[in-house]
Amino acid sequence: MMHREQEQAQKYKVQSPRTAALKISAVYLFCGALWILFSDQVLGALVRDKENFAYFSLIKGWLYIVMTAFLLFYLIYKATFRMSVAERKLHNQFTELLNSREELRNVAFQDQLTGLPNRLALYENLGLLKDVSLFYIDLDDFKYVNDSLGHEFGDQLVRAVSARLSEGLTESEQLYRLGGDEWVIVSRETEDRLSVRGEMLLGLFDHSFSVENNSIHMSGSIGVSRFPFHGRTLEQLLKNADIAMYQAKKRGKNGLAIYEESFSVPLKHRMEMERLLRQALQNGEFELHYQPQINLASAGVEGFEALIRWNSPVLGRVGPDQFIRIAEETQLIVPIGEWVLRTACEFIRDFHESNENKPSISVNVSVVQLYGHRFEDMVREVLAETGVDPHHLELEVTESMVIESLELIGDKLKRLSDSGVNIALDDFGRGFSSLSHLMKLPITTLKIDKSFVDHIPDNRDDNPLTGLVIQLAKQMGIKVVAEGVEKYAQLDYLKKYDCDCIQGYLFSKPLTAAEAKDWNKTTNMPSA
Repeated sequence: MMHREQEQAQKYKVQSPRTAALKISAVYLFCGALWILFSDQVLGALVRDKENFAYFSLIKGWLYIVMTAFLLFYLIYKATFRMSVAERKLHNQFTELLNSREELRNVAFQDQLTGLPNRLALYENLGLLKDVSLFYIDLDDFKYVNDSLGHEFGDQLVRAVSARLSEGLTESEQLYRLGGDEWVIVSRETEDRLSVRGEMLLGLFDHSFSVENNSIHMSGSIGVSRFPFHGRTLEQLLKNADIAMYQAKKRGKNGLAIYEESFSVPLKHRMEMERLLRQALQNGEFELHYQPQINLASAGVEGFEALIRWNSPVLGRVGPDQFIRIAEETQLIVPIGEWVLRTACEFIRDFHESNENKPSISVNVSVVQLYGHRFEDMVREVLAETGVDPHHLELEVTESMVIESLELIGDKLKRLSDSGVNIALDDFGRGFSSLSHLMKLPITTLKIDKSFVDHIPDNRDDNPLTGLVIQLAKQMGIKVVAEGVEKYAQLDYLKKYDCDCIQGYLFSKPLTAAEAKDWNKTTNMPSA
């Protein structure tokens, strides 16, 4: 193809004006010289009469003029024709280049998934900043949707969200998609109306999105920055709006935060913690402690809950409440969670080998792990490798996890339950769910949150709510474990309502593996 175009280009190669003019002049001189040289000789030989000779000489002169005119016409026409062809070709090529440039510009400045302007367009259009505010929008838990329902479903959800955001714009606003599940709205709202406008944007997420004939509820978190208070360059405004958005997520998601200088301090700490967290597993900085669960009927150890601890050489001892969320957001919870499960199963296997009783081991599971497509296989592989009976493993899911992701995790938990693994609903009472959730999941254990146990007064008859929860769960055939038991009055109350198991500092703090293996041999359960 390229060779053919080169041949055509050679065929219609345009000569320089000087070369073309010299060629035409040379041809004209040559033809004129031949005409003058031979025409007079021929005419003199044919015409002897002087009068006739003059007459024919005149005709010969006009004939020469006409012939040279035709010759000049042909030569000029040929030259200009080639020039015209070359000019048209150049014009077509120039037009194609302009069209290609426009297409390339569209590709470069337009998001291919949604058709919205992209990050490059944002930088192109906002080269000069003045009196603008940025609303940085990010979907909450979008990565779980991608992991569980697939990237194609996630792409369609992004299109649906983009369409709704576009419909919610005012005349003076522009919407840009930065990539993934992130958008930026450039607004001219006044400073005193930023919160109002932000709440209106959050309201766009009140209704579900229709994707592949399914309705899915998504919330968003919004961070706001304004020129010039939060930055004088687009880069600064974007960074600070992003920081504010993460602050909104930290407050519980589905919210709005306007940037403040204080937001940057914990972010730097978080970045440092994330950096260290990425090295912690490889460096062996994690360890598990095990808190016993006591069976009130037998006074023996019913099970242990595995609790992770991080001993960082830089940060010192870091509690799980400080790093688990970061691990989830960075997907580090997946390898960490697998390590916890394998280590806990190895512990309980060794415990069974050195003790007559066979307690179970409870392991907390993150929603990020459950969304992963390999979670079920990973659990089965660990059980097979360690030789632990599935009936001696209990996976704990939190109440908030069930509320947000019931439809996405239910089937996985059901399949694991069918294979013998126990499923516990942890922190029950902390959220806003009801016991109806227990009917939708294969729950075998209900763990009453410490906040319920803390409200058990010294007079045990003053708080019937916890007792009613215990009775209702037991009527449904579900084992009940009360967490955070620290007082004898609480123990007495729980025994009255036939709570199955208790866990708390009244009996034992979380123990190291070595301490836990001998704990039931040396400790007696206190009596109320």
